[in-house]
Amino acid sequence: MNYTEARRYLKEVNKYGSVLGLKSITTLLDTLGNPQKELKVVHIAGTNGKGSTLAFLQSVLEKAGYQAGRYSSPAVFDYDEIIQINGKNIEKQELADIVTLIREKADMILEKYGFHPTPFEIETAMAFEYFKRKKCDIVLVECGMGGASDATNVFDQVLCSVITSISLDHTAFLGETIEEIAQVKAGVIKPYCPVVIAKQSQGAVNIIKNIAKEKKAEFIQAGKAQLEAQINPADMKGVKNRIIYRAMNGKKYQTNIQMLGTYQSVNAATAIETLLCLESYGYQLEEYIEQGLSKAVWNGRMEIISEKPLFIIDGAHNPGAVEELRNSMDLYFTNKRITFIMGVLADKDFAQETELIADRAENIITVTPDNSRALDGKKLAETLSVYHKNVQYMDNISKAVAFAMDYAKRGQTDMILAFGSLSHLKDIKQAVKAERRD
Repeated sequence: MNYTEARRYLKEVNKYGSVLGLKSITTLLDTLGNPQKELKVVHIAGTNGKGSTLAFLQSVLEKAGYQAGRYSSPAVFDYDEIIQINGKNIEKQELADIVTLIREKADMILEKYGFHPTPFEIETAMAFEYFKRKKCDIVLVECGMGGASDATNVFDQVLCSVITSISLDHTAFLGETIEEIAQVKAGVIKPYCPVVIAKQSQGAVNIIKNIAKEKKAEFIQAGKAQLEAQINPADMKGVKNRIIYRAMNGKKYQTNIQMLGTYQSVNAATAIETLLCLESYGYQLEEYIEQGLSKAVWNGRMEIISEKPLFIIDGAHNPGAVEELRNSMDLYFTNKRITFIMGVLADKDFAQETELIADRAENIITVTPDNSRALDGKKLAETLSVYHKNVQYMDNISKAVAFAMDYAKRGQTDMILAFGSLSHLKDIKQAVKAERRD
């Protein structure tokens, strides 16, 4: 297959849906010769902060001269971004070659066993095969959903497991309480392999700590870094974040970071403790931590995509993330009039999300993301109208962006914030570019 044919095949296998469990992925990997066994892995689970923590880790590893693979799904802006080495997407021909091989194995599995690997399982196998071929020094793997039965949880050993902030999400699959979800996330902990966890609720900490003890895994809990933010009140440009963190080794790390958000203080601290943990394996990282953190970027999380008018997109899509988004707004944009563009998925707790943040908006525009799980923007508008008097639905994302930007040009709002789902950030970003060209 060439690249176009490979992408067409990857779309076709969407009919196999999403299934938790390891039977299918382990069968597929076995037919490929178990490439995951040749990788040195940092495995990252959690509800919020996985991507940002991963970005911090990748940036420091790259700065230190290591070839760092990164697997993070789903894609937001470009399909190939889910598999990277040192920030560069998988080569198109390499993707095509690996998909050709995997299709052959998947067809054989279907014929022999009566089941077919899911899209996420195929992508996971693609990543592991690619990283093996490229002989990566280290590989950062982000869990898809959950932990214990997630398709990425196929390693006998890892350099380190990382568990970021845990909050209520995917409750139908993972549990109704923080403690139940923590139990599932802690399934990534491997016997005798250290685990680093982010600062979070004591209930989650207790669950993870007990499981680590059972598996004789070293338990490392990161603190929360101090965050000092500065912004020019005249034009709201030049936002600066300074992270200051005293690690468990007693040393203080401080640097300016590019990634906005109050939650980045937790993610940066988690990354620092993980990097120090990796030093015990011989990776020379400590001297590159501050510089690496300062260079890290993670698109789609409090990302400024326009300065005039100020337009920010964010992937907050569950109550925990929305609460942090509000905290970030209060930190950086106190007393600013903000226009929201909101689009959410129907299987999220959108009622709680709207209650948490609606009153912070000057006005709200709702849209329907281009996703099979999307909530109709009209229904979202109805939900929001309970908490805000100035809500309107628009049937087109480009129209919503044009309206919001015109609203800002007329001086009726200070900035625009689009959030609610990762799945419509690409469309919003493209609409903003088109509007600026016009």
